[in-house]
Amino acid sequence: MPADIHLPEESVSAAAIPGPAAGREDDVLREQLHRTSELVVAQRLPEAELELLRAQADAPHDLRVLKLLALVRFKLGRLAEARQIYREAAQIAPDDAAIRLNLGLIALKLDWFEEAVTELEATVRLRPEDRRAWSYLGYACARTGARGQAAAAFRRAGQHELAAEMERVATTSASASEEAGVGAVAPDHARAADTGSATPRPELRTQVLDAVMPAPPSPAPGSGEIVSLSAFALARMLAPAPEPAALAWLGQGVVRFAASSETYVRESALLAALGGVELLPARRRMRGHLLGDTLTSQGEQFLRLAGNGDLWLSSWRPGRALFALSLERDVLYLRDEQVVAWGDELVWEWGRVPGGGPALLQFRGTGRVVVTAGSEELVAVRLGEGDSLAVLGRRLCGWVGRVVAQSLARPENQIGDAYVTCAGVGVVLLSKHGEPTQPDHGSAQPGDNSAGADRPGGSVLHR
Repeated sequence: MPADIHLPEESVSAAAIPGPAAGREDDVLREQLHRTSELVVAQRLPEAELELLRAQADAPHDLRVLKLLALVRFKLGRLAEARQIYREAAQIAPDDAAIRLNLGLIALKLDWFEEAVTELEATVRLRPEDRRAWSYLGYACARTGARGQAAAAFRRAGQHELAAEMERVATTSASASEEAGVGAVAPDHARAADTGSATPRPELRTQVLDAVMPAPPSPAPGSGEIVSLSAFALARMLAPAPEPAALAWLGQGVVRFAASSETYVRESALLAALGGVELLPARRRMRGHLLGDTLTSQGEQFLRLAGNGDLWLSSWRPGRALFALSLERDVLYLRDEQVVAWGDELVWEWGRVPGGGPALLQFRGTGRVVVTAGSEELVAVRLGEGDSLAVLGRRLCGWVGRVVAQSLARPENQIGDAYVTCAGVGVVLLSKHGEPTQPDHGSAQPGDNSAGADRPGGSVLHR
């Protein structure tokens, strides 16, 4: 199966903008597309989407606008919305092979394999010389069980080893069926391939998809099965994301984080670092000043990147998932044990809730943050002006906005965690499980102990 499943990029250079304007209205639209192209290149995707929505209001059926809007929404990780826009574009230009290819690749990313087969079959009919489209069609057919059709597609793609593997698996399955006395009945797609007829168009699914979290991966061969080396590796293959995507899911619970010298990552969550990056111990930052000690959380160090490349991140704890967040001039506080990576134009620092409360990382500005938590662990409580709440310290995961937290002094006879009060305007993030956490084994800092946590110049987080 091909490992490079990704949505091909529409050109966003000047060459992608239409030629000489046919009139004043088209000249205005052409200028909007130029501005949008520059925003996409600069990764200012929300602004690009806003420009395109304005353009769409004036020209709702313009193919250039629809294709670029679909691309932007794909880059933002909103695959279902990108698919819908491409479908609108396909109604306007049903013979546009690029649109049908994009629809097929989005279907692959959403694990809608039958729909992917339909769209990719249309692509190769329109562009039979496109080897990449044939390769993706082979992958989609293999995932539907149509191994004969997959082998034929892989051969058209020039991937003869994969074709031979599909044929071997198909032959083995047929032999096993005959020995069991049930006959070798080929799947519908395989029969269609053998007879040369087109695969019937599947009924479109209507369920609502979560475009942020990846679809559950298909089961890999179990430890009790005997499989070929190719099948073992291909079942676990990660699908690299489009190069310009700063944050994307690769499948199997792995996140791709495009990194630069302003990127920080928890070492235990780093599955692999690709490209010319150098990994250095990150220094703790408090009140805007870098200190000499290493930034750690529960005995695990954070790393700072020098150079550019890709980080592949995964959860290092059983039962935990990764969540990818995009901040737009936001203020976010999170327990340091739940932070995996961050980057871009974020200003950050480390500190504790005043009164000796839990250690947190504070982020302000625009950028990306990857966090870890149980898949159903977090709940959010909104605070308005004059509202307040009190929670056990181990339940407090963080907050968004202008919230002030204070750890309450624990009575001498009280055993266990202290309470934290939160007041202000914002959203407080709480853990439903509230499992006690291990102590932070990082180096002690000025004001790091409970006696000095409230002193001016201590390590409390200011707001």
